[in-house]
Amino acid sequence: MKRLFWHWIGCIVLTITSSPINAQTPVAVGARFQEVVLSDQVQLLEDSTKRLTLREVVNQPFQPYHGTSINPGFSNSYYWVRFRLFNSDSTPKELLLEVENPHINKLRLFTVAQGRWQTSLLTGDHFPFRQRPIQHPHFLFPITVGPQQTLTGYLWVDKHGEQVQIPLRLWDKNYFSTNTYKLYLFVGLMLGIGGLYCVVSLLTLFFFRLRLTLYYFFYTVWTWLFLTAHTGFGFAFLWPSATWWTSAARPTSAMLIYVSSLLFIENFFLLRKTHPFLHRYTQVLLGLLALVLILFWSHNPALGLVKNYWYNPVYYSGEGLLRLMIVMHILATICLSSVVFIGLFVYRTNRKPEGLWVSIGYMMILLSGSSILLVHAGYLPDNYITHNLPLVANAFDTVILSMLLANRFKNIYIENAQISTELAEQRQHNAIQLLEGQIIERKRLSQELHDGISLALANIRLRLSLLAENLNGHQVEAEQLVEALGNVGQDVRQFSHALSPVLLERYGLMGALEELIQDVQNSHPGLIVLFDQDVNHPENIQPLVTQMVYQITLELLNNITRYAHAQEVTIQLNQLEHILILSVSDNGIGYDFKEASRGIGLQNITARVQVLNGRFTVSRLTKGMQHTVEIPAQTRLFL
Repeated sequence: MKRLFWHWIGCIVLTITSSPINAQTPVAVGARFQEVVLSDQVQLLEDSTKRLTLREVVNQPFQPYHGTSINPGFSNSYYWVRFRLFNSDSTPKELLLEVENPHINKLRLFTVAQGRWQTSLLTGDHFPFRQRPIQHPHFLFPITVGPQQTLTGYLWVDKHGEQVQIPLRLWDKNYFSTNTYKLYLFVGLMLGIGGLYCVVSLLTLFFFRLRLTLYYFFYTVWTWLFLTAHTGFGFAFLWPSATWWTSAARPTSAMLIYVSSLLFIENFFLLRKTHPFLHRYTQVLLGLLALVLILFWSHNPALGLVKNYWYNPVYYSGEGLLRLMIVMHILATICLSSVVFIGLFVYRTNRKPEGLWVSIGYMMILLSGSSILLVHAGYLPDNYITHNLPLVANAFDTVILSMLLANRFKNIYIENAQISTELAEQRQHNAIQLLEGQIIERKRLSQELHDGISLALANIRLRLSLLAENLNGHQVEAEQLVEALGNVGQDVRQFSHALSPVLLERYGLMGALEELIQDVQNSHPGLIVLFDQDVNHPENIQPLVTQMVYQITLELLNNITRYAHAQEVTIQLNQLEHILILSVSDNGIGYDFKEASRGIGLQNITARVQVLNGRFTVSRLTKGMQHTVEIPAQTRLFL
C-alpha cells in the first residue's frame, strides 16, 4: 500500500514538473513513420549512486547524447534514457521500442502521456526469457501514442560492472512485423553454417581421433556457442530459464575459444619441438586464461563459492567485476595478437603458406575482437556492422581453419601414400631380386645336373651295357637295369631343363616354347598342342619375363597333361603395346578354380605374376579351362 501511495505521488510530481521535458525535441511518429535509430533524439542520465527513484529522476537534468548509438562504455552505474514521441496523426500509433543489445542485466520502460503513466515488466538477462513484454531475442517494448499526443519515455538500464551499450531503434509495429525475418534469416544462416562445422568437426574427431581434431572440435563448438549467445538466440531458444548462464555465456565461450585456438595452433605447428620458446609463451597465456576463468566463475551463483557474487539480485557494489571485465578484454586482445604473430613467425621461418593463412584467419578474429573492445569502451557505435562483424569474422576463420586441417590431412594422406608406394616398390624389388637369385641358383643346379650327374649316369649306363654283353644267363636283367638307368638319366635331363632351360639362352623364348611343345607331344602322342604367337621383337623382352613365361607355360602344360584329360591345347602368345599376353586353353574336364587355387602350382603362378606387376585370370569354357597371364614386357618393373 505504501509503495502504491508513493507511485501516485511520483506521477503527480512528474506531471507538474514536466516543463523541463518540453525542451527536448520529440520524434515525429505520424502516419508515414516506419523506423528510426534513437541516438541524437535521446537524453541520458547516469545514476552512479544506484539510489535514484523515478520521482527523483524526473527532476534530474538529463544530458543530450550525441552519437550513432548510446554507449557509455565500461561503467558500474545505472543509466536512464529519456525520449519524446509526438503523433501528429488522427489515429493512435502502435510502436515498438527495440533494445538491440540482448545482454542487458535489467531494464524497464516507463512512459507518460497526458499525466497517465505506464510501466513495463522488469526484464533483462537476469530474469527468465518468458519475463519479457514480447518474446524476441532482443528486448522489445510496445508503445501506443494517441492521436495528436506527446509521449515521454524513461528507459532504466542496469549493466553494472560491465560495458554499457543501449542501441535503441523505434519501429512502427506493422513495419517491424514485415522486416523482423531479416534478423532471423541472417543470424539463422550464420548459426546454421557454424552448426554444420560443429558436426563436421565431430565426424573428423570420430574418424581420425587425433589431438589436433579434438582442439578443432572444441574451437568450432565454442565459436558456435559464442555466436549463439552473442545474438541472443541462445537465451531465446536454448537456455530460456538458465539465467545463471546467460550473462556468463559470452565471456566464458570467448575465453574457451582463445584456449582452444592456442592449443590448436601449438599442436598444428608442433611448437614444443620446433619453437620451444613459443610453446612456453602459449603455456603462460593458457595459464592466465585459466586463472581469469576461475575468478570469473567463482562468483557465479551456479557454483555459489562466493556469497556476494556478481549475479546476486542484491547487487554487488564493488569494482571487482568491472576490473576483471577490462582484464578479460585486454587478455583476449593479447591472445589473438599472439596467434597472429605465431602464424607470421612460422611462415617467416619455413615459408609454408599454412602460417600465413592462420595469421589471415585470426587477423579477422582480432579485427572483430578489437571492434567489440572499442564498442564496449564506447569508442565505436554498436551498429549493424559492429554487431554482426563477429559472425562474419568467426565464420571466415572457421572456414580457413577447416581448409588448413583438410590440407594437413591431404598432405598426410599423400605422404602415407608415397610411403606405401615406396614400401610396395621395395617389396617388389626384393621379390624380383629373390626371383633373380632363384634363377641364378637354378642355372647353377641345372649346370651341375647336366654336366655332372647326367654325364655320370650316361657313363655308368654305357659301362653297364658293355658289361651286360658278357653276362651269361643274366643278360635280360642287365638290359632292364640299363633301360631303367636310361630313364633316370632322361628324368634328370628334363629336370635340368625345367630348372633353367638351356634352349632359352640358345634360341630365345619362341624357340624354347616350340621345343617344350614338341617334348610334350612326343611324351603324349594323343594330345594336340597348337601354338600361335604375335610378338614384336621378342629379343627385347626382359630375361626375367621370358623365364617367367616359360615356367608358367611349363606349369600349365604339366597340369593339363596330368589332370585335364584333354585332347587339344591351344597356346597363344601376343603382345599388345607393352603388355605380353599368354593364353593357354584346353578342352579337358575343367576344374573348380576356388578349390584348385589352393594348390602349390597355381599359387606359384599367381605369386610370380603379381611380382611382375601382372595379372593372372582363370575362366571356365564350355569345355575345358582358359588361363590368361598379362605381364609388362618392356616397361621397368620398379621405379
